[in-house]
Amino acid sequence: MKVLVIGATGQLGSNLVRALLARGDHVRALLRPILAHQQALHHLTIKGLDIERVTGDLNDPSSLTEACQGAQVVYQAASYYPAQTIPAATAVAQALAETKNLLNAVRSTSVERLVFTSTLTTIGFPKDPTRLADEDCPFVSCYPNNPYLMSKAAMEQAVLEAARGGLPAVVVNPTGFYGPYDSKPTSGTQILMIARRLMPAYIQGPVNVIDVRDVAVGMIRAAERGRVGERYILGNWNTTQKELNELIAKVAGVMAPLAPMPYEVARLGSKFGDWAFRTVLRKPAPVPGFFVEMLRHMQQYDCSKAIGELDYPRNPVANAIRDALTWFRANGYL
Repeated sequence: MKVLVIGATGQLGSNLVRALLARGDHVRALLRPILAHQQALHHLTIKGLDIERVTGDLNDPSSLTEACQGAQVVYQAASYYPAQTIPAATAVAQALAETKNLLNAVRSTSVERLVFTSTLTTIGFPKDPTRLADEDCPFVSCYPNNPYLMSKAAMEQAVLEAARGGLPAVVVNPTGFYGPYDSKPTSGTQILMIARRLMPAYIQGPVNVIDVRDVAVGMIRAAERGRVGERYILGNWNTTQKELNELIAKVAGVMAPLAPMPYEVARLGSKFGDWAFRTVLRKPAPVPGFFVEMLRHMQQYDCSKAIGELDYPRNPVANAIRDALTWFRANGYL
């Protein structure tokens, strides 16, 4: 089968590429024009893999259409997210423009299935607080001015609306994933900070986590078995931030963070940091305020729909953390 992976150099995308190659698929990767500072990223995640590389961008409709030509399945593993704090309306406009370009490319070619990667924050809160959140919980933002939350919800809604209009799209909502090839890093930042003993405090709260390689298999199963117009929560372990930190510390062989920080204290501190970096230092904050607000939307999830329909693997999260640490050490992060 010929497939197109958008976002092949990211943590999720590079693990997805490997899973697709392992089953014998012909993988085409859409790569943005490579700048000098991006060479290391490509070296760390997909160098040496037997894939077809094409150049394109989500803001370039013609490159998307060309990349989709001949592909039976398109995996979108690189949907828009704001790199810094910007107005929510600006983020939504950019997110929708990129998503509509992709949807138009799928419509104009012979693509049989689009698997669109959304996020856990688009899953709303259950009306009954005694039950777990699932795919039927509609998105309601706690922070309507948050550029990440609003742009992710807008993209997901655009894809689901296109599916209702006949486009063969399925949405997957991975929970927090860990594992190798996290070159930015993203979730691996937590692992690195604990391993380096740089996280004395943490923000307590519920969380669901999964091995990134299990997410990759779940995406492939969504292409094969997922119902058009449905969304699927790809998750595994319902836990708390405290328990997750303790597991990371145990695998890394260090002491776990000890001090829980009240959420509102962390949120207000991040907002002040945002303001100080923008107005005084005139550069983006290392941890944008909108990122901390995302934590308020994290929950424990009922993944039974995806487990039943997609039958994806759910390996121990400790293995994912261990393999992430191994990869970080091998590539000079630790």
